[in-house]
Amino acid sequence: MKEFYANGKLLLTGEYAITQGATGLAVPTTLGQKMNVQSFDSPNIHWQAYTVGGQCWLDVVLNSELEILKTNQRKEAQHLVKQLQIVAAHSDKLTSGLHFETHLEFDRSWGLGSSSTFTSLLAQFANLNVLDIFHEAHGGSGYDLACASAAGPILYHIEKGSAETTPVNWVPDFANDLAFVFSGKKQLTSESLALVEKQPFNPRQIQKINELTSAFVGALTLESIESVMHEHEQLIGGHLGLLPVSEHLFKGYNGAVKSLGGWGGDFVLVTRFSENQQWLKENGFEHALPLRTLALL
Repeated sequence: MKEFYANGKLLLTGEYAITQGATGLAVPTTLGQKMNVQSFDSPNIHWQAYTVGGQCWLDVVLNSELEILKTNQRKEAQHLVKQLQIVAAHSDKLTSGLHFETHLEFDRSWGLGSSSTFTSLLAQFANLNVLDIFHEAHGGSGYDLACASAAGPILYHIEKGSAETTPVNWVPDFANDLAFVFSGKKQLTSESLALVEKQPFNPRQIQKINELTSAFVGALTLESIESVMHEHEQLIGGHLGLLPVSEHLFKGYNGAVKSLGGWGGDFVLVTRFSENQQWLKENGFEHALPLRTLALL
């Protein structure tokens, strides 16, 4: 049996604009997805995907031509076939008589990268460069694919159509004051991409976002990173016509709050976590994870 592993992801700065060349700070997460592959006596390919709770949410049997013979999720099975067709076009490792099992370490609704980790696992299995082969089909900037195999925080941007990833040492002295809080719903990447395509950022805004990313990474005090978070929220929200999360879901929170990735769902970054834990509980935010717990630093 062969085993593969991919990290989840969180984009701390540069959301939306990262698809248009802005530099973003991204962190792989300590929660990801693993895949086991083993041979069995069959002319078919069997794929089973399990939730963090151990339930098999996707069960697909394919023949050697990657035609669906049996499944419990037709739409998801069709997506699987499209990804496997990419593998088959670039590798000879996908053969009959293989049984695949994937196991998520986080809730699928959390937006930590159930899709990007899956894509990374396929690329690892086939020994393919995930950004070269899968980027176009996967969509988005590709930072999530880069996080899947990153050993720690990265600076990511697209230069003339090519992804550039730079490892960065980011472990602020005030790390214990930072945490990730699940907003309670999942944001669709497709909706975020559609929004920014309608309202692209101009070069001056891209440059400003790059400066904010640098300031975020280099912040030496909690107050300074809070200032960067606020300015970043105002820039993105003002341009796209979106309301910063601190002005609705987290109104009344005694600290800074910043949306991560597409606004309106998934996780947010908060400061002054310790002193606000009671507020979070009282306002229905059940899933709050300290930075050092969730981020692979």
